[in-house]
Amino acid sequence: MFEENNASKKTAVYYTGLFLVMTALIYGYFMKEQKSFIWEGDGFSQHYLVFKDYLSMWRGFLSHPTEGFPFWDWHIGLGADVIASYGYYVIGDPFVYLGLLFPEGMTELAYHVLILVRVYVVGLAFLAFCRQMKIKTPGALFGSILYTFTFYVVLNVVRHPFFLLPMIIFPLLCLGMERILQGESNIAFILAVFFSAFSNFYFFYMLTVLVFIFAITRYFNLYGIKEWSRIVGYVWRALYSYLIGVLMAGILLAPVVWGFLHSSRQPGEFAAGLSFYPIEYYFGLFKNLLITERFLWTVFGFSACTVLVAPLLFLWRKKFGHITANLAVYAVILLLPAFGSIMNGFSGPYNRWTFAIPLFISAGSAILFNERFNLTRSELRAMGLSAVAFSSVPLMIADAGDVTPFRLAYPIPVAFAWLVWALLVWAYWLNQSGRLNSNAKTTISVALLILAMANLVFNARDFYQPNGQNEVAALLDYGTVDETYNETFGGAEQLIKDPGIYRIGVTSKDTDVKNQMALLNRMGMNSYLSVTNGAVADFAKQLENNQFQLIQPVRGGFDDRRIANNLLGVKYILTEAGHAKYLPAGYEVVQRTGEEKGAFVVAQSEQAYPFAYAESVYLSTEEFEKYNPVEKEAFLSYGIVLEPSETDTAALTPFAGELAVKSVAFSLASSDPEKVQVSGGTITVKDGEGTIELRPNDPQELANAEVYVHLKGLHFDPKHQAEYGWTSIGYGARVSIDDRTKAVEQGDLLSFSSYFHREDMLFNMESKGDTTDSAPLSLQLNAAGTYKVDDIKIYAYPLDGQYAARVSEKQANAMAIETFTDEKIIGTITQAKPSVLTTSIPYTSGWKAQVNGKEVGTVKVNYGFIGIPLPAGESEITLTYQTPLLRTGGILSISGVLLLFCNQRFWNKKRQASLPQ
Repeated sequence: MFEENNASKKTAVYYTGLFLVMTALIYGYFMKEQKSFIWEGDGFSQHYLVFKDYLSMWRGFLSHPTEGFPFWDWHIGLGADVIASYGYYVIGDPFVYLGLLFPEGMTELAYHVLILVRVYVVGLAFLAFCRQMKIKTPGALFGSILYTFTFYVVLNVVRHPFFLLPMIIFPLLCLGMERILQGESNIAFILAVFFSAFSNFYFFYMLTVLVFIFAITRYFNLYGIKEWSRIVGYVWRALYSYLIGVLMAGILLAPVVWGFLHSSRQPGEFAAGLSFYPIEYYFGLFKNLLITERFLWTVFGFSACTVLVAPLLFLWRKKFGHITANLAVYAVILLLPAFGSIMNGFSGPYNRWTFAIPLFISAGSAILFNERFNLTRSELRAMGLSAVAFSSVPLMIADAGDVTPFRLAYPIPVAFAWLVWALLVWAYWLNQSGRLNSNAKTTISVALLILAMANLVFNARDFYQPNGQNEVAALLDYGTVDETYNETFGGAEQLIKDPGIYRIGVTSKDTDVKNQMALLNRMGMNSYLSVTNGAVADFAKQLENNQFQLIQPVRGGFDDRRIANNLLGVKYILTEAGHAKYLPAGYEVVQRTGEEKGAFVVAQSEQAYPFAYAESVYLSTEEFEKYNPVEKEAFLSYGIVLEPSETDTAALTPFAGELAVKSVAFSLASSDPEKVQVSGGTITVKDGEGTIELRPNDPQELANAEVYVHLKGLHFDPKHQAEYGWTSIGYGARVSIDDRTKAVEQGDLLSFSSYFHREDMLFNMESKGDTTDSAPLSLQLNAAGTYKVDDIKIYAYPLDGQYAARVSEKQANAMAIETFTDEKIIGTITQAKPSVLTTSIPYTSGWKAQVNGKEVGTVKVNYGFIGIPLPAGESEITLTYQTPLLRTGGILSISGVLLLFCNQRFWNKKRQASLPQ
């Protein structure tokens, strides 16, 4: 069928043809149904949006290069560093820049084409690996299809397209390491390390661990344990090659890592505090091997050939060598959460590194294919027994009463394994009888390839299509995504003609608004990105924003809290007309998009704080943290919070006033003791539909005040404890009054990226007028079990005219801004006494300040924002931004390139010296 030689350009041509066939069979369905690859979750909110926005930045730069590339963008959340925010997604991905070859109006097409280009290159990387490992053409071609269309790829085509990059990089890293171990040039390894470090720091960590596991196993496979002393030279060469690659990537790696280390993410408990995974995880390691399901990001879904390769890992230990060794190490890593946590950067025990497993499964399958006519009876018998074992999986699942959303997901892959085995037995029988001629060999080879392709097509379509897992139901229709972004607010943002500097907010009911402001080119509040400014998160945590999430510290209108919105400069709020009742006090509807259902409104407040203003009243962080969260918010209308050890406060005025926040006395009562029982600090929920009423002793204390419910010291014990499996500790809490409801979710321990323990919950139930006829406050906890609560408080913060006077004072002390661009702000201000210029610029060391031409160090105010000490009198302020460590990273990259050049010259001299004279 094919020439028995190493993979070559001709092999790549064959692969291209097979790739086109597979793509048509799998993704032709998408074209038929006009479905996109854009997942309505992160695909819509992050991946396509960031891709589109980043390309627009480049198009703007290429059109006006003298204006420079924007390293800060006011439309990302409250304003953010572009490299820190987008480095995880697009900046280091070389395929993204191919999007510039498409017209701006074809960005959606570019997104889809480039995903398929990535998938195509996945297979090319595998072929390059096979060539280096001397796996002959027939098997390399066969394995390339298994590798390219494994479930990890199929999943991430529509979930996280940039997760395809490690599927490309890992074979190249192993290829480069192999060349070092074989005494060849280290250039391939250096370039692969550079590609890995430059493209994505998160996967770079995993790839580093994985390639050195490969190096160790491969070394002993090549040289054995007797020559262990030689390893020192190889380790040295690998390490300095690795260092050169890392240095070359420094210009991007350094600022991206800096952004991550200063982000809102927090490490949490190692391995989520687990010694072992839930029992269903271990069952999944076996039952999910051939199907498109996953648990804790353990992604298998391999081809049916895996069934036949499995016994060969033991029978062909010498022939497989490093393949068996690597898979054995991976098997150990999969068993314990501690290993999963280490592979995930000492974070949660999620196995996103399982992209590495298909490389060795596919390489083993490639070797099996090349040996298809040389198998022995005992080897075929072992494969048959393996098929028998896997054939029991559907029966075991049926006996366990396991419910799956599709009928044929388990037996069909096993059936493919039996068909492949039958062909191999037929080849053996023909060979033994002397009838294995060239025509028979071609027939069997083509049949094996067709079976493998059919197996993978079935798996992919089972995952995507309605008669399987129906993933397409979670995808947007093709051609609708840009319009959906533009209709985020029904066009209401276009009604705002105000040319000033302000932010646009939303209400607590608009949680679907995440990163859209970046495409609408408006200054907003919300962001939903893997890396978000940690200082902003500190501010949100101090005020106990109940909308807080680790990667969304400011979202959902900051729970509609008046002072927080004013402080952040939110002058306008956009929301659906039906959500107008959640507008914070002081925001009045001034415009709407129409009278029909689904209309949007524009609400305006005259009490938004200026973008920058002089403030001389302060409170130390130590004193501030003695307040409850409502008092903290109230104080922010009087002054600012500073850390005295970091700021000279001698000329400032310490706050000595009283805050008018009232603690309202109330009684607790269950609405239905059959569903909920209350006893002291213990709430027992038997049915999540039950509620607890919070009845103020004097309802008039809530009149004309902002009302808050505060739960402190929460701990939940679920009612139903699984004997062997996983018991969820997640639950939801809801507080209602009249026609308004606020909800907070406590994520489950193993909920990826969203778990942190909410010890306290604060619900802003907003301002109330006359409370005489109001219904009582009610609390609902939706999961059955026992809740321990240290304390429950109702706070009331009266609405009065004094607040408006304090805001007016801040507005009178505003800096007159003359220049406002992404990376430069210039303005003037005059004040009678020394003060601190207080801004709502998220704090980062990238912002540098000059006052009257002299550089002045910035300070952190209110835990999360830029402040600048000012002398009395008139001051001219200039703020400029540069991404932290960008210059340092540039120097590192230059150093890396110089070292690469020196390394190459040294290698060339060494090679010339080794040539015969």
